[in-house]
Amino acid sequence: MGLRLNLNYEVMTSLCLSVKRDLMFLVMIGPPGAGKGTQAKRLAETLGLSHVSTGEIFRQNISRKTELGLRVKELLEDGILVPDDLTIELVQDQIDQLVNSSGAIFDGFPRNLEQATALEDMLLLHGKGVDLAPLINLSDSTIIERLTGRRTDKDTGKTYHLIYDPPPRNANIEQRSDDKRDTVLRRLDDYHQSTVPMLAYYDERDLLCEIDGEDTIDRVAEALLKVIRGRVFA
Repeated sequence: MGLRLNLNYEVMTSLCLSVKRDLMFLVMIGPPGAGKGTQAKRLAETLGLSHVSTGEIFRQNISRKTELGLRVKELLEDGILVPDDLTIELVQDQIDQLVNSSGAIFDGFPRNLEQATALEDMLLLHGKGVDLAPLINLSDSTIIERLTGRRTDKDTGKTYHLIYDPPPRNANIEQRSDDKRDTVLRRLDDYHQSTVPMLAYYDERDLLCEIDGEDTIDRVAEALLKVIRGRVFA
């Protein structure tokens, strides 16, 4: 069930920031297309956390055409997830740089139980652990509609949606390879096979909290802040 709130985003932000806290680590979980990246970036800016996005790490390597980037590019174009050992190594480097920061929100990691336990081990090395694991939930049908309808302007990089935010008639648009239906279905299958079983790991530790991803971006953001205020800052 989605959370229906009386407090707006600005009020919740003020309440969270009014409480002093040392390092805080959040894990953002959800199926592809649920808006994890959007919400993680927004929360990171609001709470002063580092945004650790495996997607961004991969894109940086692809852009620099590193050996890793070329491997990642080929995997992602085929809709295949990057192997655990490679992903864990990259995240470890990020965590080692966060020791003197205010904490981080992980976006796109962990994706399975092995990565979840690896993250816990990495944080324990610094005497820390995961504080909360918000799950942005969304139906498969909504995910398919959201992702397969996305188009990108090849000239400006702006993203549109054929139904909700149609591109201008003269826009030079394309559909990204990972937004094509076959790839989206494969990504969804990976999520159900690998990530869904991981949810029990955080649920057993009383860290999992479910947010209705069918709601608007602002309402989802408010729900996330309310949960953080009640569970992390309590």
